Amino acid sequence: MRRHRPRRAWAGTLGIVVLVSLGGGGCRPSQRPNFLDRLTSIDPVIPSEVVFVDRVENLRGAPWGPVVRPSSVAVLPDGTWFFADLGSGRVHRFDPEGLHAGELDERGPPVAPGDLAAHGLLLFVLDVNARQVLRYTADGVYRDVFLDLSGLVPRRNIEPSALAIDRDGRFAVADVANHQVLVTGPFLELESVVGEWGSFDGQFQEPRGVAFGRDGILYVGDRGNRRVQAFDRTGFFLVGSRSVDDPQPDLVAPTGITCDRWGNVFVADTGAGEVVVFTPDLLPALRVGSGDMGDGHLERPVDCAIGPDERLYVVDAGRGEVLVYELLYP
Repeated sequence: MRRHRPRRAWAGTLGIVVLVSLGGGGCRPSQRPNFLDRLTSIDPVIPSEVVFVDRVENLRGAPWGPVVRPSSVAVLPDGTWFFADLGSGRVHRFDPEGLHAGELDERGPPVAPGDLAAHGLLLFVLDVNARQVLRYTADGVYRDVFLDLSGLVPRRNIEPSALAIDRDGRFAVADVANHQVLVTGPFLELESVVGEWGSFDGQFQEPRGVAFGRDGILYVGDRGNRRVQAFDRTGFFLVGSRSVDDPQPDLVAPTGITCDRWGNVFVADTGAGEVVVFTPDLLPALRVGSGDMGDGHLERPVDCAIGPDERLYVVDAGRGEVLVYELLYP
């Protein structure tokens, strides 16, 4: 049985640098609001190197295997991390040293885990079939159905695809059926509905990823338009990356999104086979996992998450594996 290499062994692992600088810029609104002025005034701290360190292989005999259709990954503040296999309906738990520690509590309901999100020492699981958000402890113990999405918007059939939680308890759920993102307040009341179908600024075609960055900025992976967009707390469009309407879009098929503590945006680009890193105002900065990477080469990344130890966890549906990279900041 292969186990994820413990952290103490990673320091001596021969890493592979996966850093490619990019040029170009994203589109900008005609009038930049003060919120965006503050965002662009921040001097971004971007990883100077990204080093591949390890992977959780898709082995039939492993306690997590065989992996059928991996969908998401989430990391708690203590370093415990989880990855979801939508194909088998299983969510696996790994301890901070990277050793497999079991699955979610069997006393909970069967789930179709489309996405995972961490908040404090709690894990939230998006059940895409039941249209519910389930809550678990750091040990994988089932607590309750935290949010029933079917009743969030009356008389609307939603199709949830992604979940994100802000530091203050706001929830964002991407709805691919209606090409919108639903945002709740800390008390789970519907706070705003962001977007509509289309290709203009603030519109979506099949949103597949959501994440909260610095100052509560909401980032949305707009898959059909091949871009990521940013919105303020009121749902006002701030800025977007180069889209399908540009000669050279920054993305091919964006899916899962996460942000680091400096506000950089990491986007799993399933179509391009890489993770693209943007500055907080969505200027492309580097790419991870593309090129001649050996064991660190990505095929079809669908989600990513960053742990407290500055490690990037990437779920690759093409390989059926989770790959781990170390982020080195200047």
